[in-house]
Parts: sequence; C-alpha cells; structure tokens
Amino acid sequence: MATLINVDSVNVDRRNLRVDTVQMSALEQPQSPELLTAAEAAARLGVKRQTLYAYVSRGVLSRRLSLDGRTSLYAAADIDALRTARRRPTSGEVTTVIASSISRVLDSGHEYRGVAATSLIDQPFEQVANHLWNDVEPWTIPDSWIEQVSAAQRLLPHDTPFLDRARMAVNVTASLDRLRDDPAPANHCQAGRRMLLATVRGLPTNGERHAELDQTSTLADQLWTKVTPEVGTAQQRAALNAGLVLLADHGIAASTFAARVAASVRADPYSIVSAGLGALAGPLHGGASRLVHQLLTEAHAEGCERVLGRRLAGNQRIPGVGHAVYKRHDSREAALHDLIALGWTDDHRLEIYETLRQLLAERVNAPLNVDFALGALTWLAGMGPAGGQSIFIARIAGWIAHGIEEFSEDPLRFRPVARWIPERPELPEDA
Repeated sequence: MATLINVDSVNVDRRNLRVDTVQMSALEQPQSPELLTAAEAAARLGVKRQTLYAYVSRGVLSRRLSLDGRTSLYAAADIDALRTARRRPTSGEVTTVIASSISRVLDSGHEYRGVAATSLIDQPFEQVANHLWNDVEPWTIPDSWIEQVSAAQRLLPHDTPFLDRARMAVNVTASLDRLRDDPAPANHCQAGRRMLLATVRGLPTNGERHAELDQTSTLADQLWTKVTPEVGTAQQRAALNAGLVLLADHGIAASTFAARVAASVRADPYSIVSAGLGALAGPLHGGASRLVHQLLTEAHAEGCERVLGRRLAGNQRIPGVGHAVYKRHDSREAALHDLIALGWTDDHRLEIYETLRQLLAERVNAPLNVDFALGALTWLAGMGPAGGQSIFIARIAGWIAHGIEEFSEDPLRFRPVARWIPERPELPEDA
C-alpha cells in the first residue's frame, strides 16, 4: 500500500527533514487524487522544475511528500487548475492562489479548519475564534485599557460610523500594548482578543434599558447593548452570535487578502487588522447589508411587491442577491434566516422579510447571500442601516488567524508586477 504524507499539515525541520506530525492518506482509496512527480507536473504546466518549486514557495501550489522523505508529488487536479488559471484572461483582475488551512469555501458552504461553519453557530463566538486560532486561552483585557478606549470614543461625534469607532479602538489598544511586535502566535491571539473586547466594550451603550453586563457575558451579548436600544430576547441575541460566527472568516476575501499582505511584511497584529478594516469599509464588502436594510424599510412602508416591482422594472441591482462564489445557495443566509425566524416570530415585521425573501427567490435567478440575512437582522433588531458592519467585526478573528499563518511563510512574497502604461498627451480640439 502506497501511503503519502500531506506536507501542508506537517512540521518539517528543513535541515534534518524530520517529520513531527503527519496526516496520511492511502493511494488505493477511490477518492485519492491522481498524483504526479515533479517532472510530470512541470511538463504538464510547460515550465521548468525551478518554476514549479517557486510556485510551491509562494503558496500558489501545494505538494506532498512520499514516505521516503525526498520525493515531491503533486495533485493532477491542482496542476490542471493552475494551468487553466494561467491561460484564462483576467480583464485586469489580479489573481493569485494562497495555500491555507484556516477556512475552505465550498458550494455547500464554508468550513473552519475542516468543520462546517453552520454547525458552530450554537457555540459562543469566542469559542469559534479560539478554534480558528488553535488556541484555548481565556478572553481578558485590562480594565484600564477599556477605560482609555471608552474615553477616546466619547470624544467622537455621536453619529461616527461604527468602522471609524473600530479603527479608534484598535489604534488605542495598539498604543497600550508594549509587546505588540512579538511575532509569537500566542501574542497575536492575545492581541486579537484585546482588539475585539476593546472594540465592543469601549462603545457607548445604545439606550438606557440595558441591564449592566458582567465580564462573563458573551461578546454577542455585549455587542447587542452597543448597537441597538432594544432589550432583545435570548433567541434574538443568539441570532446575533450566529452572525458573528458565520462572518468570522470566509476564505481569501478582499479584506483577508489585505491583512495577509500586511502580515507578509511582518506588520504587528494591530496593523494587520487595520489593513483588513480598510478593505472591509467598502460598500462591496462589509457595507453591503446597508442596502438590504434600506430595501426592507421601503418594503415596510410601500409593500414588498411595489418596491421589488419598481426595482425589477428599472433593471436596478437588487441588494443581497448573488455571490461571486455561491451560484445556487449561500448556507450562511439559510442558517441565519432560520434563527431570525425563531427570534422574531411574534414581530409583525417578520412577514415583510419573509415575503420579500420569497419574492426574490421566485423572480431573481441568483441565490440570496448572507448580506440579505444581515440586513434583515439589523432591521428587525432596531440597529441602524450600517449595523451589519458591527457584526462584520467578527472578521478580526479570521484576520488574526491568517496573520499567524502568513508569518509561517517566507516574508515579502506579495509583489505584483506592474505593467507601465505611458500617458497620452491631450491633443487640442483642432488638431
């Protein structure tokens, strides 16, 4: 029986080629992939072996090591996918492949380290973040740090957007962390916990009806008191927790790629998160649910069919519909929908959400995405239109995990090649 070692999941001492931890799979199993030698893989790609090895070092391609500890093998499917990607016209798009064991996006949904994210929504967000980090330390932050973050937040205008407040919390926390440049994974995890706690606890409470929460309250419970004046039920807060869990990571999204670029130059964890926040702020990423919130507000005032009919007649873009990866189904939207339906069963506005959701499913040839569920959650929970961004703060957990992973790679590996285009002088009109 031929047995292989997956190099992506091993610790290898490059000098002594000592394997500490292995995951094995048998070649004779039906689901095992076709494997190629380095010579065969290079020939199929039409490149030299040195180029093949460069793909591996940059994370573009994964390899496996046979039991002799010397022979590299490559999955034929990976080679074919790389060959197709190299030949595909990109229309100006920058494409790259990053090997990662943190999250995997499949047609059926996404996974966190091999576990379906939708199966984790009943767990506290903090526990899921620890799972992403392979860490078990408790979530703590000095009280004096929260006081300083809160003092800084009080200086901002009342209507300051959430992401601006998050940037403030991250920057203040970074200034207090004298060990932030320690590259150890444990330090990155601690910084991630502190940033999330500082961002949430440092916010002013939204409304005066909230009971004081003790330090053992979950991050979702604490966030609820900051983003909505509604007291909320346990089930409604569970929906918010599920939103945090489902958004903790999602492959190499734009913000995650930005975070990994920062990590590749060995930025500290606070700077890595700041890079992610910058990309997250765009309306095509973390701000997409705002438009769904507005759509539901219009539907409540005018009726679902009237509002949707106007959008369809004008060939206008429908927010919360379609996804770059999911072509038929976004499991995050479905899972969050079920919890929203349970949490707001007695709310008359739930019918508006359900009706609009059904109309879109019948008339739009694209799946509803997680932003549609996020917009509904923020609308029903009494958050502002930008409330979805406060839930997207969960992505800090993913950025920290990717930062730790990137630190295990060679530094400075993201350097796209620019193609210089000379400026054309403007000609006079009578030329």
